[in-house]
Amino acid sequence: MRQVNWTNRLSSVTIALLIFTASFMGYLMVVEDPTEKKELFSEEEPNFVSSPGHPVFSQYITSDNCVYCYEYGSPAHHSIKTQHPDDFVYISYQSVSYGDTDTARAGNTPGYNWPWSTSGAPDSYWGDRLDERASGCGSNTCYDSMFSSGGGMSSSTTSQYSLSASVTGTGSMLDVTIEVEYLGTGTAPSDMYLYAAMTEELCNSYSYSDGSRGHNCWKSWLMSDGEYRTQSGGSGSGFQSVTLSGNSASYSWSVPSGQVNGGTDNALVVAALMTGAPSTGASNEHVLTATDSNMGPLIDVGITDFSADNQNGNLGFVSGDYLNLNVEITNFGVESYNDGGQISVYELSGLDEVYVGGGPVNNMASGATQSITVQFDSSHIDAYASGTTTFRARLSSLTADRDSSNNYADVNALHDMPPVANQPTAVASVSIDRGDTIQFESTALSNDLVDDMTTMIPTIHYALSGTGFWDDAWISSSELVGSGGNARFLHTIDAPLNADVGQYDIRIRWADSGGQQGDWLLAEGAFTLRNGLPIVLNGDSPQYAGMPTVKVETEERISAIGLVYDAETPLSLLTIDSNSPEFIDWDSSTLELVVNFDEVVRDSQGNPIPQGIFVSIDDGDDINSGMMMFNVIENGAPRWAPIPSQSFDEGGSASISLTSFLSDTDDSGNPIPTSGLTLELISNSDESLVEASISGHSLSVSSLDDDSTGMVELEIRASDGSKTSDTTIVFHVLNVNDAPRMDMEGIEEFTVEMGERITLELLHRITDIDDPDEEIWPSVSTFVPGAVQFNQITGIMNMEWSESGTEIVTITLEDRHGDVSAYMITVTVIDNLPMFWDTDLLASFDTTDYGTNPTVMVENIGPLELSDIRVVWSVCNSITGICHSSGVSHNLGPFIVNPSSGDGLGIGDYVTLSVSAEDQDGFDRLTEIQYKIFATEPVGSEPETEENQEANTIDDSSKWFSTGLMMIGILLSAALVLALAITLRRQRFESETAVDYSSIADHEPPSYSQPASTPDSIPPPPPMVPPLPPEGLPPGWTMEQWHYYGEEYLRRRQ
Repeated sequence: MRQVNWTNRLSSVTIALLIFTASFMGYLMVVEDPTEKKELFSEEEPNFVSSPGHPVFSQYITSDNCVYCYEYGSPAHHSIKTQHPDDFVYISYQSVSYGDTDTARAGNTPGYNWPWSTSGAPDSYWGDRLDERASGCGSNTCYDSMFSSGGGMSSSTTSQYSLSASVTGTGSMLDVTIEVEYLGTGTAPSDMYLYAAMTEELCNSYSYSDGSRGHNCWKSWLMSDGEYRTQSGGSGSGFQSVTLSGNSASYSWSVPSGQVNGGTDNALVVAALMTGAPSTGASNEHVLTATDSNMGPLIDVGITDFSADNQNGNLGFVSGDYLNLNVEITNFGVESYNDGGQISVYELSGLDEVYVGGGPVNNMASGATQSITVQFDSSHIDAYASGTTTFRARLSSLTADRDSSNNYADVNALHDMPPVANQPTAVASVSIDRGDTIQFESTALSNDLVDDMTTMIPTIHYALSGTGFWDDAWISSSELVGSGGNARFLHTIDAPLNADVGQYDIRIRWADSGGQQGDWLLAEGAFTLRNGLPIVLNGDSPQYAGMPTVKVETEERISAIGLVYDAETPLSLLTIDSNSPEFIDWDSSTLELVVNFDEVVRDSQGNPIPQGIFVSIDDGDDINSGMMMFNVIENGAPRWAPIPSQSFDEGGSASISLTSFLSDTDDSGNPIPTSGLTLELISNSDESLVEASISGHSLSVSSLDDDSTGMVELEIRASDGSKTSDTTIVFHVLNVNDAPRMDMEGIEEFTVEMGERITLELLHRITDIDDPDEEIWPSVSTFVPGAVQFNQITGIMNMEWSESGTEIVTITLEDRHGDVSAYMITVTVIDNLPMFWDTDLLASFDTTDYGTNPTVMVENIGPLELSDIRVVWSVCNSITGICHSSGVSHNLGPFIVNPSSGDGLGIGDYVTLSVSAEDQDGFDRLTEIQYKIFATEPVGSEPETEENQEANTIDDSSKWFSTGLMMIGILLSAALVLALAITLRRQRFESETAVDYSSIADHEPPSYSQPASTPDSIPPPPPMVPPLPPEGLPPGWTMEQWHYYGEEYLRRRQ
């Protein structure tokens, strides 16, 4: 046998196994390599979010098992904090489950008011406000817009406060210090609180479901007076109130270092200064500023003022002026700034910035300012209407500046342009007489943003058209009137009496506040100056002296003063002439007319009447004419002196003594006393306007109503017994504003039911004698709020009351002058109106005997027309005091009163009736007093004999006992018979398909089986009567048949 070399074979096998194993391991390494190799990912470009330039505070709700929290919400918060570590402050309220977020672990402990959502994450509230909420998150930038917009906080508020926080470790304690400083002006506000919490910068104590950890997780509240509150212990019932005495304050706490997993280096204090208690669910800005212990002191240098001033002091500038560009910067930080920087000033030309000048930023203490001035030559600027040149100041190369929003500022320098005049307009007519006044209003366009109507001055001239001789001597005033967009200049031109007549031109130009003058604006033919015509006065003219009186056949000299008038020409320069034979001459030296009347013209009664002379008057430029009236009297007749026009207010009266206007002579012309003269009213030109009367020598005139106005001429005759003389007196009835009025005819009083609405249309009843009715403002009032409603547009007034009583509605009318009148409407609100027995209604009973069922008929004997009638009857017993039966009839009858006992009326019973209905006016009527009638003993009952009385006495006990047993038997038998009858009746009705009521009506009512009774028993009455149909009883029916079959009849009709 061949010997096997196991050693060699083993070595070969071993080598083969080693080679196979190595190959297999290599294969495994090749296969597993892709799973173990970490793929290099491309680094995402950071998305930088812009800062609002001030601290922003967020309260972030998160949970361990919230996927969106650890994938998006927490990274999004941390991203903003990383990009803006000094502008973003946030705290994480991390619960175990997003289904319950308001847990003690998340911060909902005693001493803290939790206003936030109780379930759902991620969620965040900004500025400690419910209205600044960002719920849910699906990206790492989901909170960027909330942060950039300020998160419910503003720079104007946060810039007034400085807040810093620090934490240090001392043994087993963490020492916290928070300092507050007020940087604003004036006194620091009160009612401030310090929201403060200890957090873990990296949440070592809690981890998300994927093993990652968030930041700034709440661990404890820092409460008032150095106390703190954790999820499981501590003390404190509220946050620290802040009082800034001396504009600053400092507060400190010592908390166990065991609160923070990670020690002092992982401890982060989050603080926010608030007005009012923190976290109250407010929706207004109340977080003044916020910080955490990782934020450094505030570094902020900003531009506080930038102006462009013209060196010549004008508000605007013209090309060639030099401007001073003034820049002021301030160190808003809490510490000195010594890190340099640059102040630059630019002119903005389109989209380009053209450097003008600048300077370095100096070392500045906190609150210090620095100013520089750069001179700018505007020679190259082309000014244009309403134009501006914009300059920009910019701070650059600052170190660690916290707020970039105040590092630049723009200012506009206004272009100053000459003003442009607008066409002046006349206030009234453009044609006036010499000696009159004309006014023009004028405005101008400033043509720039520098001036307005208050800073521009007009220059206005006039000239006779075509002459070019401009002057301003007639311009008495030019004043600014109105304001705002209604501002304008009012120019008054007083034309003298000696001015040339004709058309006049006007020119106007304006000068602005910088002294620039605009071009002249010419208005040709702006106004016309006319010659003022001389006129003959009459009673309508206030200058009228009254009708002159002359004697017949006598050459009289009459003064022209008060008879002729010329606004321009003195009377002495007038030429007066006439073709009338009564006109003799005009004496301009004495201003007298010489006339002579040949006769006295009399009326049909022989009384003298006024006579006229038609005269022409020449003022040298124009001629006018008119009728001059004279009172021509006989020699020796009474004479009237001119009586001036009289006046009084509408609705008033006036009285005048005429004695002083009278004179009298005898036939020789010698004066005699006027006491012998009698006066008489001859005519009244408008008897619908005034009423006049004469008593002695006194004339009394009074208005006939309170509204009429106008003029009236009264002709008065004076008589000496033989001769008379007449004169005319003019009275003016002047208008006085009257309050509006309302026609109350037919609406002064109303009577209505409760709940009934009254609708009145008032507009056609309201009038104003002086002004348009549309300008009347009516209003209504009453004592019951809401009972009266008035529509100002339609003029409809609705009235309705829910309770009875007397109501007063006051209607007030007011016109545009403030005059008021009031009218009252009396409304009587009622519930029911009464009806009375014997005057309105009369009840009749066919019987009231014991044991009967009376048939009742109620008769309407009054003037009322009734409908919806309801008669309620009842039967009561005066002995027991119990009402045992009642019923209703829906008409006045006849109807039957059926006592429920079935035995008719009993001893002590009485019947009452009450009637309710609606009358012809729609009012509810009710008998307030019940009709009452007692049951009576039947007439004809014979008294019992002595033998009967004795027998009754002897058998009294046995009789009552027998009667009782008999009555029980009767009642049981009646119940049995009644039940059997009802059963048979129902079977019969169920088998019938139709009923012939005429056949029913032809038969007598069926007789009812009754149990045996004593001779004295009374049969039971028929059942209670059903209501009759509207047309009454069916044809051929009797009332007794209706009692039994009426209910079935009504049922079949349905």
